[in-house]
Amino acid sequence: MKKLLSVLLTATLAFGLIACSSGSGGGASSAPAASSEASSQEETQTPEEGEEGGDVAELPAGEVTIWHTYTDAQHEYLKQAIEEFNAMHPECTVVEESQEYDGFTNKVYQAVMAGNGPDIIIHYASEAARYVEDGMVLDMEQYLAPETVALMPEGVRAEATSFADGKMHILPIVSSGPIFFYNKAIYDELGLTAPETWEDLQANCEAVKEAYPDKFGFAMDSVTDVCQCWIMQTGIEIFDDNGCYFNTPEVAEKLQYFQDNINNGLFTITKVGNYFSEDFNSERIVSYIGSAAGTPYLEIEYGMGKVPQGGKVDWTSAWNRGVIIFDYQDDARAQIAAAFTDYFASAEVNAGWCVACNYPATFPATMETDTYKAFVADNESFTYLHPEYAGAFPAVTRQAYVRDALFTLMEDVAAGKDVNESLEAAIQYVEDEMAAE
Repeated sequence: MKKLLSVLLTATLAFGLIACSSGSGGGASSAPAASSEASSQEETQTPEEGEEGGDVAELPAGEVTIWHTYTDAQHEYLKQAIEEFNAMHPECTVVEESQEYDGFTNKVYQAVMAGNGPDIIIHYASEAARYVEDGMVLDMEQYLAPETVALMPEGVRAEATSFADGKMHILPIVSSGPIFFYNKAIYDELGLTAPETWEDLQANCEAVKEAYPDKFGFAMDSVTDVCQCWIMQTGIEIFDDNGCYFNTPEVAEKLQYFQDNINNGLFTITKVGNYFSEDFNSERIVSYIGSAAGTPYLEIEYGMGKVPQGGKVDWTSAWNRGVIIFDYQDDARAQIAAAFTDYFASAEVNAGWCVACNYPATFPATMETDTYKAFVADNESFTYLHPEYAGAFPAVTRQAYVRDALFTLMEDVAAGKDVNESLEAAIQYVEDEMAAE
């Protein structure tokens, strides 16, 4: 039986994002001080017994480590959350260790498989999937508090349990996704609006090229996600356990659209800066698709819109990041790691983490806090995420191969290689990787 490939976020999450822009709510303030005006005005309180996030049940003695690549506000918030958890549980210790971003996942993998890796990382479900077959990632539902598991809306839980063994190997705690950014001054000058469809986007880029021959009309931070979006919008099933199915005329048509616009100088996938936000700030590009969390890095006046649609179904990517706990067959370590996860996922603490990361929440309980409502009120970008039709691949081994294949496919097509030959090569790559396992 084929697996459902688009793990949709529920309408509960969609309405939560919108509704959180007004009203009151929340509970006892148990979060570390978050990096925002709304949160900095409140005193940081250590949870007392009985308060949300304040479960002070005795834990076994021991130490667990969190490896991460966070900097600035995220790092400071994580350190303070750990300090407060440790103060609540003096019998055990959580330690954070900052790592280099480059090569992080490979370093973690090697260390975990050698038995001397971290207990916790915060990453995507696809990363947890790498460890499932070897039994090196915890079945979190066996250790988390039932109320923590109950925080997840149906769609979030679907991704958290979409692994080959059907178990829960991640707790998604923040979400984001791509949206469309455009240079407001140039769009206003040319009478353009955010495109609703991919055809609208091309028309906008043609108008930009005519007025500004030295500028590119459009770029994309993740060619993989845009390719995935084009495929999913055709309404097909990309892959299942038996094969890959994205070599279709409809997909080839989208890739030809991409290649033609690259050749005509309307699109680019080549950065001058480290990120397309830098090229956007320098006005080398006039629009791009990037993370909704990227607004703090934009220095010129910009407008926003949803990811363009135009296929048989509406679809865009959802990027859920969550806590992953590794399984070293040490029950004490697992209990401590799970207890910290319970604390970190509690509504007020999680709200502060969303603020520090500039990411939307996944939990309705977090969305009801005053901290989160104030945060969302100042983040218009989140209203363009459309979580009612956002989705993700299931967290199975083949997912990683497919994403690698889509990245190479887009690179090859942009370089001028034949679209149909590139599609065939992408399918062959995935099938070869699966056969080699």
